[in-house]
Amino acid sequence: MKNRMFNLLLVLIVLSLFSVSAYPQDKKGIPKASKKGTTCSTCHPDIYAVLPKNHKKVSKNDISACIQCHKPDKSAKIEPKAYVSILHRSHIKQNITDCSMCHTYRANQFGLHGYKVSYGKLSREDFERIKEIFISWSTSKNTDAIHGKADILCSACHGKHLPVTGDDVENITCLNCHGPLETLKKQSEPKDFPDRNPHNSHLGDIACTVCHKAHKPSVVYCLGCHGNFKMKIPGEE
Repeated sequence: MKNRMFNLLLVLIVLSLFSVSAYPQDKKGIPKASKKGTTCSTCHPDIYAVLPKNHKKVSKNDISACIQCHKPDKSAKIEPKAYVSILHRSHIKQNITDCSMCHTYRANQFGLHGYKVSYGKLSREDFERIKEIFISWSTSKNTDAIHGKADILCSACHGKHLPVTGDDVENITCLNCHGPLETLKKQSEPKDFPDRNPHNSHLGDIACTVCHKAHKPSVVYCLGCHGNFKMKIPGEE
């Protein structure tokens, strides 16, 4: 029995090594797009092995085939978007962070292979920043990843435009999903000390982002003065 288990484990290891080494990689061993363009089958020889059961037959083996049915949504509706979320999370968790496998970036215009409309203009700095944010959105313990697990994308908070360095999110945007404010006040009111309510602060109308950081650990702003309070919030270290 032990020998059978060992042999099975050995086979799985060999298969996993083969699957990683079968497509182009950079110096860190991360899959990368080739000069001729990387297709889905570059990494997934049997594309149907990674598609849901009973998925309709696909005509091509790249992202342009996907968007024939999964039309890119630029409406910025505040709702879960499972297809795009799962696609990004699954690749990033495998350390595949080469956006050019699916996306185009020419003359600072950010787009998608097989999709003629540009998502918007990005500087190289902000393009790299978005890559960092998507990694955090997929793998961190911050508020962005809490949204990511619920299939909430950047557009739910940032709207139709591509987010750039220095962007902020208005309270009304947060309250569109998590409000109204009166409901939040009731939910966060401590039983023992009702006056210690972070959503009914003596500071008045303050930005949600004072406490709720998206792409870095959140903080309880009250504790800056009231160190004896016992408060914790999602996304906190």
